[in-house]
Amino acid sequence: MATTTDSTGLTLNQYGTYSAGKSTGSKTVSNNTPTTDEAKTASATKGLGDNFETFLTMLTTQMKNQDPLKPMDTNDMTKQLVDFANVEQNIGTNSRLDKLVKLQGAGTASTNLAYLGRTVAYEGDSFQYTQGMTQAPLGYQLETAAKSVRVDILDGQGRLVRSMTGETSAGTKHAVTWDFKDDNGNAVQPGTYRMNVAPTSAEKDATIKTTSYTFGTVGGIGSNKDGETVLTIGTSEVPLSSLTTVY
Repeated sequence: MATTTDSTGLTLNQYGTYSAGKSTGSKTVSNNTPTTDEAKTASATKGLGDNFETFLTMLTTQMKNQDPLKPMDTNDMTKQLVDFANVEQNIGTNSRLDKLVKLQGAGTASTNLAYLGRTVAYEGDSFQYTQGMTQAPLGYQLETAAKSVRVDILDGQGRLVRSMTGETSAGTKHAVTWDFKDDNGNAVQPGTYRMNVAPTSAEKDATIKTTSYTFGTVGGIGSNKDGETVLTIGTSEVPLSSLTTVY
């Protein structure tokens, strides 16, 4: 049985089948795994080019050495070429999508710069009172109606500063008006404070879910581990989706 050696140094028989020699599979992948989608796409493009060259070399060699009585199936050959073309198109599409995502991220970051230095209201209960402040946009919402509601203002050490009576209806965001004075009518010092909403249900032992709204000044913008945009307000990172009002 006649054999031949192609330009790659592999031994083939007269029907174009490799009888021995090196593996013709994919080339060894470097241990430096791409860490970004853009790098992964570039790596995939390079790997496709290398494998396609190997595929064409093998295909050409097999055609040259095919058995005239049993020629290659042209449909199978065409299918393989189409499969390679589809993979190439998919990688090209991913490359363009990577660029679009990158451009969109840059545009979003530029837009979010408008939040810097702005006062915003968001879901939470802690806030910073600074000298000269005339209002504190605090609020809360009850899941179900309450018999009574007590709204407490606590200082940074958790001590009660002011206690007020709140609204009891459900499904509405109730505003809390605090004049920055304690229960004795004395002005409080600037600092960190917290609002605690304590509703009482008409039904014994029933619990009413409460959502509190507080405020703060945006000092920075970034992203969390999930890629969501977050605003730095004081020492907290607040998701952009938690904002309710921008002043």
